[in-house]
Amino acid sequence: MISAKNNDKKVRSSKKNFILALILLLSTNIIMGIVLMSLSKNSLRSQIYSHMLDVSNMAAYQLDGDEMRDMKAEDIGSEKYNKALKILRSYQQTIQLDYIYAVRSDNDGTFSFMIDPDPDSPGTFGESIETTQALINASKGTADVDDVPHTDEWGRFYSAYSPIFDSKGNVAGIVGVDFNADWYDSKLNSNRAVAVIITIVAMTIGIILSFIMMSKNRKRFNEMLRNLSELDLVTLKLDSMIMKSSIKKLDFLPNSESKVLKTLASGESDTREVRNEYDEVSSSIESVYEKLNKYLKYLDSEVYTDNMTGVSNKAAYRKAVNSIGEKIKEGKAVFSIGYFDINEITNIYTIYGYEAGDMVMYETAKVLMDVYGKENVFHITGDEYIVIVEDGDAEKMEYYFRKFEEGIEKYNTEHNSQNRITVGKGYVIYDKEKYPDYRSAFIAAKKRCDEDKAEYFKRKTQPIE
Repeated sequence: MISAKNNDKKVRSSKKNFILALILLLSTNIIMGIVLMSLSKNSLRSQIYSHMLDVSNMAAYQLDGDEMRDMKAEDIGSEKYNKALKILRSYQQTIQLDYIYAVRSDNDGTFSFMIDPDPDSPGTFGESIETTQALINASKGTADVDDVPHTDEWGRFYSAYSPIFDSKGNVAGIVGVDFNADWYDSKLNSNRAVAVIITIVAMTIGIILSFIMMSKNRKRFNEMLRNLSELDLVTLKLDSMIMKSSIKKLDFLPNSESKVLKTLASGESDTREVRNEYDEVSSSIESVYEKLNKYLKYLDSEVYTDNMTGVSNKAAYRKAVNSIGEKIKEGKAVFSIGYFDINEITNIYTIYGYEAGDMVMYETAKVLMDVYGKENVFHITGDEYIVIVEDGDAEKMEYYFRKFEEGIEKYNTEHNSQNRITVGKGYVIYDKEKYPDYRSAFIAAKKRCDEDKAEYFKRKTQPIE
């Protein structure tokens, strides 16, 4: 028979096991919460940095490096100055940023303004700006983003810098883009708050479930102790049943816990423990991990999806470009690039409002996804989309373009004229003899898209937007 002393010892052991399991559960939630916050923070930081670099890189690509290299103060108001000013001003007006400007590297190692399109308080030509490591890196030919914000007379900003290359491949100037540091920090804090809330909810659910399981387990455990004092003769049969229900799990438990179950099955009453305690704690931990794993999958999905359009985003685009770059190095690259630019999107936003403009962006993306598939369509910035098709020859690309035009025409037929969509487009088939790298093929595709847009505006009788 089992004594009352042994029963009390088992009750204390049950409480101890529960407390240890609860500590393990809370520790796991805290650690996973910290990991989730770190992952979400790094993911958001990467997306924001990518956005900043995309804006500065696109602006730098559009500026003429030979003209920027020879730009002087007396050129202010000239045709080449005004052309560069217009390009930068278009980014200032259409993209969510605080400032964009062109600077140059001076002989003494400092940097100064060349062009600043800010309408209120622009930097003057030759006026010095603060030197940062990212700016120095850009002057050496590598686009970079400041890791920490800097403060100047215009405010507190994170900045991205991209080199402007002349026709000889030398750095002729630098495009700088400033984003408000308070906005950036608020984005990180809001993302952190979501991770904290999810962690707290998971911990709360875990604690509630643990207490519910402990209550049920204690009732069963006490009932078993009462029965054992009168039914000691049937303990061997009970031990055998427990062993049969647990035999498949023994190999997954630590040696100490596995030994406990084997001892229980052997019928040694002074060292036996109730198996259900381990089962319930294990079930609770697995439940928490399941919730956290689902959230991790959600984060992974969000990292590569553009929130507004539903197509692949800049992070996915960088990943695809890096993969293509490796194939080009290995001589195995076979792909085509399609470049799509929505016509008159600025007019749509201005005349019909942001809701109408966002709808046009979304519907265009939807048609592109129907034709090419989400994984091949990328929204980089503004009203532009890039499509990368592996094994895409000219016949296939022409077929895709026809299907795209049919999809756009179907949408236009079904909707009123104020939301009518027209899209400039162009594509190139990668040819290693013509294009030494992905970037050169990309530029060729964009050029053909620009030519298509120019033809569209040429055909219009109303003023160009």
